[in-house]
Amino acid sequence: MMGGFFRERKYYRLHEISKELDTSPEKTRRLVGILKKYGIVKTVKSSKPEYEDLSSQDIILADIEETGIDAVYLFDFVGIVVIEDCVFKCYPKYIDSTAKPLQQLKQVLKVIKKYNDKEQLVYLYNGDGENRIFNRLAVSLYLLENYFQYGIYTNQQEIIETNGNGEILWDKTIHETFALIQKNRPYYVELQTQGTVENETDYIRRLHECVLTQCTKELRKTDVLELFDIAEVELTTADLDDFGDTDYIQYRIERELKTQFVTKKRTVLKTIYAYISNIRMEQENLQYSLYGTNSFNLIWEKVCADNFGDMRHRQLSELPIRLSEEYAARRNEKLLQIIDHPIWHGNSPDILDDNADTLKPDILCIYPVRESKEYCFAIYDAKYYCIHFEKKDKGYRIAGQPGIQDIVKQYLYRFAYDDFIEKQGYQYVQNMYLCPHEGEGQDFGWVELTMLGMIGGKKLGSIGVVKLCAEEMFEIYLQGRTIENIAEYIPQVFEIPKGAES
Repeated sequence: MMGGFFRERKYYRLHEISKELDTSPEKTRRLVGILKKYGIVKTVKSSKPEYEDLSSQDIILADIEETGIDAVYLFDFVGIVVIEDCVFKCYPKYIDSTAKPLQQLKQVLKVIKKYNDKEQLVYLYNGDGENRIFNRLAVSLYLLENYFQYGIYTNQQEIIETNGNGEILWDKTIHETFALIQKNRPYYVELQTQGTVENETDYIRRLHECVLTQCTKELRKTDVLELFDIAEVELTTADLDDFGDTDYIQYRIERELKTQFVTKKRTVLKTIYAYISNIRMEQENLQYSLYGTNSFNLIWEKVCADNFGDMRHRQLSELPIRLSEEYAARRNEKLLQIIDHPIWHGNSPDILDDNADTLKPDILCIYPVRESKEYCFAIYDAKYYCIHFEKKDKGYRIAGQPGIQDIVKQYLYRFAYDDFIEKQGYQYVQNMYLCPHEGEGQDFGWVELTMLGMIGGKKLGSIGVVKLCAEEMFEIYLQGRTIENIAEYIPQVFEIPKGAES
């Protein structure tokens, strides 16, 4: 099985992809065409700086060859893609210390899994409409992970035993066994009991064992088992053909579903059904499957929100500071709900809408500062950007940074909570971007926009930029912990609100 590592949003020439996969340019061009079709790869003008947000004009939609057009390819995906006999291992863009980050990618895949688990969905297919293809990789991984968590599919049979551990069947014992009479009292030495045993010859159980064994064999060929730290499973030597043709297997699963009402077991049955229905069809068509995401930025937002104990959805009465008189009446509102909404008016006084969408910051935290009794009101925005400075002949050039619209929005987040901050008497305020990077420790900078530094006569200061060690953040997220001492990760750089200088 051929395969290679590819960095998210890095520019690759066709020959570089071919070299990494150790395959021919013709085959590489065909595989890249498939990846473009499903949104994994984009073709862009090579004149564009790497890692910038691309406009539609920068993306070349037509199938092209490198000759004649100055274009390159970038992977807009984090995870694993399997096409035919090739495995594309796509790792996050902030990793630049190695070209083969096996351990980092293994951790990232665990993070993606935990993020997806909250939806409790099995992604059976990739694409839509005519591009819809069975996602063999995701289904195989789900079946194996489900097996390690819940075991093999079982059906229990009720049996009657003599002197068993189950419930005593007194009616059957009295009428079908002999009693010893002593002092006019009967004593039964052979009690009839009702018990349950697992039916090890059950058709569905054996089918489940066969499918799991086949999934293991397939994933072993792609080296995916190592990436997901999944042990090999070999439960049977039977082949799928031993269970009948596709129609018969589907019939047996459908019959089982009619009598099975346990949700977890029904999910397994439906997943096996999808696997059986598509596995033979797939042998005649394109073999393409994936496990990962085009939106790793959403995962980074979730990681930061969970790790730092996001308080957006807490009621004001639950916050760690006594409410002022002005906000006591709103104690049952959530912190996110106190931001003003835009009010839309029609051409008549009675035509208006005051509940349209408004600003929604990523993370809100309130935490004690150092050893003092004062609290900091922190507004954090998790930004999945690789912000860095490039040395030029004269000075430096910023690259990989958020756009001007993001800067304006971050200032507005701060202004939206200005009244709450002032009325509650917060002595410290933080307004910051949280970005991932490989290094350990804190890396800090800031951005300022002078015309927005003063809004409504109030000085709002600059927006901090904190680079957090992604590996450490992911480990905390996987452990399900909440950071107790935020100062260990966030530089203690504050904006001092007006009137709080004393």
